[in-house]
Amino acid sequence: MSDGMNDQSLRRRRVGVGVVAGVVVAVLVVIAALGGFEFRRSGTLPMPLGTEIDTGMMIYVPESATVTFLTKTSGNPWEIVISLRVRNPQTEALEPLVDSARNVMGVDPRTRTIADGTSYSLGWDAPDSFIRTDRQLVPPESDWMHMNLRLRHDESFEPGDTYLVAIRLMQFRTTAFYGYSDTKTWAPNRFARIYTIEVPLTWLPDRDY
Repeated sequence: MSDGMNDQSLRRRRVGVGVVAGVVVAVLVVIAALGGFEFRRSGTLPMPLGTEIDTGMMIYVPESATVTFLTKTSGNPWEIVISLRVRNPQTEALEPLVDSARNVMGVDPRTRTIADGTSYSLGWDAPDSFIRTDRQLVPPESDWMHMNLRLRHDESFEPGDTYLVAIRLMQFRTTAFYGYSDTKTWAPNRFARIYTIEVPLTWLPDRDY
């Protein structure tokens, strides 16, 4: 008798777990369908072209962007180069980007998909140039510097007349888990809205790589 009751209890538990799992999957499907895993419009604050965006760490002015189709590159053949000005108001030299934080992003205006990659160069190189400067740091309390940010989109990207630059506010705070370290680093402000600026997009001729 007890074995039968245990079997029934086990079946009920399995059914309950299955129902919960089904609900979770359904919720995830709904979120994905609504664009919950893409760049959210509701968490953004559009700003006009030419606005200086003070992130707390660096100050950026997005100016324009170019797009090139790379004919012999698989995966992400659309290359976007965002041209910005950057200034470092801090007292020490800093990298203008925090790789894991993605504090400056490129966003497809049509789909709100975030571009891959955060490769950048500092200096006045032409956006379609293969020349790279070795400079990686912006000096403290500096004047404005030119910056090119190189990003990639996949085959579904459809270039238009404009492109979207998204910039996150930063905080100098402790980021280690469980309090194992009290070292502070620059990291995104998780509670602040993300600034977006629409910049003109110029389509450059295709190239191989």
